[in-house]
Amino acid sequence: MSCSTCDHSGSHKRAFMARSRTPILFFFVVILAILISLSSPAVAEWSAITGSHMTYTDDVFQFSASRRQKFSEDPSQPTVVPVEKKSDIVWDPSLELIRSSTSSLGPTEVSAKAHGFLYTSNPVFNHADYRLQVKQGLSPDTAVLVRYRYVPNMFLGPNFERRTGTRLIEDERVTSHTGRMEVEQKLGSKWVLNLIGRGGLRLYNEAFAERDTTFWTVGPHVSYAFSDRVTASLGYLFEQGYADGAGDTRFNDDVSYRQHIMSAGLDAGLTEQLSLHLLYLYRRKDFTSELIGDTHLNRHDDTHQGAAELRYRVSQAAMLTLGVQRTQRNSTNETRSFQDTQVSIGGQYRF
Repeated sequence: MSCSTCDHSGSHKRAFMARSRTPILFFFVVILAILISLSSPAVAEWSAITGSHMTYTDDVFQFSASRRQKFSEDPSQPTVVPVEKKSDIVWDPSLELIRSSTSSLGPTEVSAKAHGFLYTSNPVFNHADYRLQVKQGLSPDTAVLVRYRYVPNMFLGPNFERRTGTRLIEDERVTSHTGRMEVEQKLGSKWVLNLIGRGGLRLYNEAFAERDTTFWTVGPHVSYAFSDRVTASLGYLFEQGYADGAGDTRFNDDVSYRQHIMSAGLDAGLTEQLSLHLLYLYRRKDFTSELIGDTHLNRHDDTHQGAAELRYRVSQAAMLTLGVQRTQRNSTNETRSFQDTQVSIGGQYRF
């Protein structure tokens, strides 16, 4: 079956669908603008954080998705699993500008960050991550964070398209727009509760346009300080994603899903300068497709990730890091399983 006539009008339909979804991001943009306007530039202080890591990965196709599993990143970023695994060394420089001030509500921190990912042997995967964020204190024990993240035209890998009916191999790319709101509440001297909400859009290139997805996320994250040096944390997120291709028998390619994510972490100060950070994350992703002939039908993925990082504070401004991360995904569709190991060394400096 050929859907070439559908593709000619596809760009117009996608433009309409994108406009119909914009309220989910417009909300976060409005809140960001309000919080920024409330800060007082007369008493503002400026600072900057620059950093970089050099990371070895044994699977370049999984590097970006595995790296963003953390609650503070994007734990539902899609990925492609090809037959051939390629190793590489990735350099990821970043620069964050921060303005600290006092508003009518309390202390305000506005920051903008640009983060690049440069692959040594596979430059087709090069991409950037842009973030605008406001953290507003409402009281000594309460703060709210609002963030907008933009990741444009990221290459996922070659994949079989469904729109022409001939299953051609095309480059699959995705642009992500994500808004995040987080309320932080201190509960006494030892407990901190964070309530997290996210909403966003994933827009694919034309060959995979039926995968365009609207998603939302909600869940708590709690931490407990055993002492000044040791803090443990637990978190849970639920996420729902709804794709344009849901119920569309022309393509049989519905990537809609439900997702459960759980994490457990431990931060331990070993000395005044050296600290150890441990994280375990489990993710279950259930695809909700009901299309006969869709490879997502009755499929679910289970992902386990463990990470450890040593941080050495050279001075109040400088820090060095050494980390290792192991990710393993098992799937009811065996061709979607993968393992990825990353080892990184890096540092950051605050001006």
